[in-house]
Amino acid sequence: MFGVGVAVAAALCVVAALPGISGGGAPSVDIGATPVPSARSTGSTPLPEQPSAQRDLPVRASASQDPDTQAGLRFPLEPTLKLGGRFVTVPGRDTGPAAGKRFTYRVEIEEGLALDGTLFAAMVQHTLNDARSWARDSLVFERTDAAKASFVVRLSSPGTVHRICSPIVGDTSRSNVSCNANGTPWVMINGWRWAQGSTACGDDIRGYRQMLINHEVGHRLGHQHSTRCGPGGLAPVMMQQTKSREADNGKVCGANPWPYPTAG
Repeated sequence: MFGVGVAVAAALCVVAALPGISGGGAPSVDIGATPVPSARSTGSTPLPEQPSAQRDLPVRASASQDPDTQAGLRFPLEPTLKLGGRFVTVPGRDTGPAAGKRFTYRVEIEEGLALDGTLFAAMVQHTLNDARSWARDSLVFERTDAAKASFVVRLSSPGTVHRICSPIVGDTSRSNVSCNANGTPWVMINGWRWAQGSTACGDDIRGYRQMLINHEVGHRLGHQHSTRCGPGGLAPVMMQQTKSREADNGKVCGANPWPYPTAG
């Protein structure tokens, strides 16, 4: 296991080390994986926010011996990537760390997406169960690779995110964002955002990924967007930090990936 460190900064996302990752290998096919439904064409082109040079970074393989370092790197991925919309389950199970109201979730990755599902699954598990995350509300999150789960976290190509999310929450291609797909089991994480981050959130890609997980799962738990800076001038995790950290009073909040950044 690696430890979790805290470093809250006014202009950068919190940096926290990940626990170790066990297992590995290719994901197994999930019999319950479903092709994405057809949806209206938005006609919009996602706008890249990161320098193209960032796409030259290597993609981590599951066999990497340094997942903590890899979790802090940007990976090459095109902002307009569209894959076929079929998903496979990332194998493995992780039990929750404490007593509380329990949620089971499954992690899926889209077939053909050149990102590491094992790394993604580990970050989801340890982010959600961090003392600064929704676990603070006496919630426990357990990852399963079984068909039955409370919800499913999907790492997806941008094109598939937009086909699923746009009919539900509005045109996600305009800012190339993720969504909680209400009415489905799916929390859709945009693979390009996961790989490249957002200039609005600063240079800390690890902290951005933690924010992305907490924000979209926060919607799954019933939390709505927030537009005011929180204690210490930090952005609340339910602020749309992918787009901006400017509050409704014009103040720019400090980037923050946690619901409870001072807890722990």
